[in-house]
Amino acid sequence: MKENLTHFNLRSCLVSRGPRRELLLASFGCFIGTSLLILGIQLYQAANVYLKQNKAPKNYFTINKKIEGGALLNLTKKEDSFDQQELESIKKLPGVQKLGGFVRNKFPLSLHIWPSGKTGFGAAAKTDLFFESIPDEFLDFIPEGWEWDENASTVPIMVPKFYLDLWNFGLAPSRVEYPALSTDAARGMPIEIFIGKNKERTMNGRFVAFSKRINSVLVPESFLHWANQKFTQSDSKDFFFLWKNGTIEGPPQSRASLSKLKTHSEFQSWEISPLGSPADRSPMASLLKQENTKIQPSRVILETADAPSPALLTYIDKNGYELNREFPDQDFVKKALQGLFAGMIGVGFLLSVLSITTFATSFKLIISRSAGHTKNLLLLGFFPGQIAQVFYQRFQKLFLIILLGSIIMCCISNYFIAQKANEFAIDMDLNLSGITLVSALLYSLTFLLINKMIINQTVHDLQK
Repeated sequence: MKENLTHFNLRSCLVSRGPRRELLLASFGCFIGTSLLILGIQLYQAANVYLKQNKAPKNYFTINKKIEGGALLNLTKKEDSFDQQELESIKKLPGVQKLGGFVRNKFPLSLHIWPSGKTGFGAAAKTDLFFESIPDEFLDFIPEGWEWDENASTVPIMVPKFYLDLWNFGLAPSRVEYPALSTDAARGMPIEIFIGKNKERTMNGRFVAFSKRINSVLVPESFLHWANQKFTQSDSKDFFFLWKNGTIEGPPQSRASLSKLKTHSEFQSWEISPLGSPADRSPMASLLKQENTKIQPSRVILETADAPSPALLTYIDKNGYELNREFPDQDFVKKALQGLFAGMIGVGFLLSVLSITTFATSFKLIISRSAGHTKNLLLLGFFPGQIAQVFYQRFQKLFLIILLGSIIMCCISNYFIAQKANEFAIDMDLNLSGITLVSALLYSLTFLLINKMIINQTVHDLQK
């Protein structure tokens, strides 16, 4: 009872008119700052939960080696493909989750596309083309009818969606015999595939899907593996000079013709050199090893969780590769959401820091107006802590009212935001999470502790 009476007397003695304008400004800034801080933490968590539950589309990139020089230089140049060691190095780079290679056809290929059907008034669109394949896991989706084996009557083909757009808005309007096509109509078009320079083999094809990710004409891996084994034709890099006893023997010969000489008794002593660099000799036995070498990709596709890491970009630049993005920036939404709510938290924190400064200034002014009474009470034997506690309780009461108002405001705001999110089929908690409440508690304790230290220090300064 005596302690309560002493505290009551202290409050009565230290009553002074405070700087209302400064306190009102500090209270308003603290209310806005605290509200933004708490709501930002809540929404930041909600955004992270949503992004974890609904994984954003991954990022895909292609890498290829740069092609430099003119036609004469590249005529006999070896194809710039990635060897196994290079593939392993890329796979180990930070941020790379999956790696796959593009394999292309090793034979001449042309297509006749009949947009109006083979019977009718239309004509065939004729074009020399290429086929590539990649592992199915890198496709947008696995379309119906994508499987192929040697007994299949039709080769499934996947082309980029913008190829169809180019047809509809570029080629078709300029040619009366070519109609515009919907995706369903394009899937039903007859396609003739001619393999070889003299069209030695004819097959039927069909568009089964239109990719929005891969910028290439794709066929199943099983078809391209079979076709490359069956129809691959020799080119300049498949011809070699034959060296016998240190001199070139006759004109260049193909890999196939040289392989037929392996039964000759002197086969192991002979040497070969590439058509493009006759001086680079190697044993004939190496030719047999090359025959069994797996076809290496000329470009690779990477799957990454986010944008390319600095290590990946440095590696690409160092090795003279080219990076081509195959998909729009899908981590933009994630970064935008996190940036927005982190910005809210930052603004709220800044306003809270400013309100701490304003509160400190205001209560210093209150204490200075009660300086005479404070000094008298100190002379009467009251401890500085007792006097500081009176001022601190005034601040504490004001701050708790502000904090309660901020929590109520955040609850109301979060409820309406969650209701709006539910309209877009986004599940969001209507109540503040436990992490948000714990964060609000830690923030409040910090705010109170800082102001208590400032008030104590101000009262102690009057004792000097």
